[in-house]
Amino acid sequence: MARKGASSLHAQRVRTAANVVVQIALATLIVLMLNYLSFSRFGRWDLSRTSKYALSGLTRKFLGSLKKEVKIYVFFSSTGTKSPGAELYNDVENLLKEYEYAGKRHLRVETVDPYRNITRARELQEKFRFGSNDNIIVLDCDGRQKTIRAVDLADYGSSDMFDDNEAPEVKNFKGEQVLTSALIELIQDKTPKLGMIVGHRELSLADNATLDRFRELIEGAHLQIQEISLSGLEKIPTDYAAVILAGPEYDLSTQEIGLLRRYWNEDGRLLVLLNGRAKTPTLDTFLNELGLHPDDDLIVTRVKTGIQEESITLDVYTQILGNASFLKSLNQVPGYFPAGSRSISIDEQRLKQLGIRASKMLTPAVPNYWGEKDDFLHSNANPTFHQGADLSPPLFLGWALEKGSIEDQRVQVRSSSRLALIGNVDFIRDESLTRAAPDVDFLLLCVNWLSEREQLLAIAPKAPHPYMLDLTPIQMERILFLTVIGIPLLVAILGTAVWAVRRQ
Repeated sequence: MARKGASSLHAQRVRTAANVVVQIALATLIVLMLNYLSFSRFGRWDLSRTSKYALSGLTRKFLGSLKKEVKIYVFFSSTGTKSPGAELYNDVENLLKEYEYAGKRHLRVETVDPYRNITRARELQEKFRFGSNDNIIVLDCDGRQKTIRAVDLADYGSSDMFDDNEAPEVKNFKGEQVLTSALIELIQDKTPKLGMIVGHRELSLADNATLDRFRELIEGAHLQIQEISLSGLEKIPTDYAAVILAGPEYDLSTQEIGLLRRYWNEDGRLLVLLNGRAKTPTLDTFLNELGLHPDDDLIVTRVKTGIQEESITLDVYTQILGNASFLKSLNQVPGYFPAGSRSISIDEQRLKQLGIRASKMLTPAVPNYWGEKDDFLHSNANPTFHQGADLSPPLFLGWALEKGSIEDQRVQVRSSSRLALIGNVDFIRDESLTRAAPDVDFLLLCVNWLSEREQLLAIAPKAPHPYMLDLTPIQMERILFLTVIGIPLLVAILGTAVWAVRRQ
């Protein structure tokens, strides 16, 4: 009996030990699974007020589609506060964390402090041959490299931004704009090319004082742009992703219109910006063939300049419409189109006959604009709205046309003709693009759509938003009372209560 009891007790101990081992194993497995899920299956939310480091749709989609491994080396020192770009250390660090997360396993970021990690810094300097400068970012992909200076990631407010005695003023942080553009340039095999027609007193790239910002934006989107003359050509080269006609003062010839017509019929892409102060009947006839009718008017309105004074303005504050799929991100956003705009109507029957889909892009933001038919610029007359003669709202000064596409906008067909017609050219001048950030986004979205890059969205720079508490005198008195009297009094009361309890 004693032997049987001992055997039973041993078996019970074995079962207990096995049960403990199984429990420990299951607990370990659960912990490992939870850790794995927390590292690989987690969500991120940007709860900040300005979403300063939230990535745009372009960047997330681009990083999610990476097939090659990309390495980003950040040569930044948190201690080198006097070196150019040092004030962007936190911004760059936080932004690249978002890049690494969005790029998943295809993007890796390594931060090297050139003052602390001297050996690693020298090793990478020899590999990429960039010298001994700090505050730079090196992108490396498949044997190709691109170096970015930290100071290129922001717009500064003063030319003396690196004065040792004064902290630089950061107007805009454009880190995502610069980094994503650099990555696209590094990875894509060929840079799309745009042609800009010249020869009719259009806005010219040669005039840097006029289109310097325009060129910077186009090249920043990693598109090449060059001027092209239609005179003497037999055909517009097919290697252009799109062709731009920017406000001709003189009309195009019949031969040049024939080139544009052929280019359109062969799935060409056109961005046509009209000069509101010029007469171009041959160009208008070509647009009429496509179902577009640029009206012979100027969009004007009256603005108050005093208590009882009014004046006429040619500047049009617009509302960008999201009817076109590529403009949905700017739906209802205000734009600024200065110095003269023509309104544009459409012939729906003609468009249907040609199989062209038309989408509204721009309309005046308020209904008190009208289309003035009188040539008041030359007569110096004071324009007044005449019912039946002038054009009444609603007016439209921007249309997008596409031929050969499928109505379902979720399906993208590459073999289609596209045209963006805007009744204003002055909005691409430097003073306008610098003044109105939505115009920049609108321009880039149009160009990306025309060049078959509608998956690319405009990335606008992010301006710092300082927040100030605007307190009334009464609120200030309440805060003073709470901090100087209220809190010490509360502590005294609690101390007295504790003392009284202990005395009992």
